[in-house]
Amino acid sequence: IDVLLRPEVLVFEPLWTVIPGNKAILPVLWQLFPNHRYLLDTDFEVNDLLKRTGYAVKPIAGRCGSNIDLIGAQDELLDQSSGKFVDRKNIYQQLWCLPKVDGRYIQVCTFTVGGNYGGTCLRGDDSLVVKKESDIEPLIVVKDK
Repeated sequence: IDVLLRPEVLVFEPLWTVIPGNKAILPVLWQLFPNHRYLLDTDFEVNDLLKRTGYAVKPIAGRCGSNIDLIGAQDELLDQSSGKFVDRKNIYQQLWCLPKVDGRYIQVCTFTVGGNYGGTCLRGDDSLVVKKESDIEPLIVVKDK
């Protein structure tokens, strides 16, 4: 794995990842599928619902939890992260805080391979914002009896 961290090694993502990796798609999805159970209200500006529920401020082209502000329903700053995406346009997404397990905020990450389930990992952090430095938590999958 160390070979991937060498400066002379360049890893490029496929061009198709630009669209799902860009958060500007989220307000469009919300407009197309309002109140869908797998989507959060997301807009290019703070709307009335976001003011009532709290919201996350995320850079459109941000990555790895950088430059996120979490604003509560009382307009208080709950948490924030720094990063290199300071001068970017933002989206505003309904606040949905991660569950806290044993003092850590846990994010469940799943991925597919060839359209099929490929795996799951857990990311954990003491902060409400999971970042690239956040830990990969132990996970065991047990088959139902």
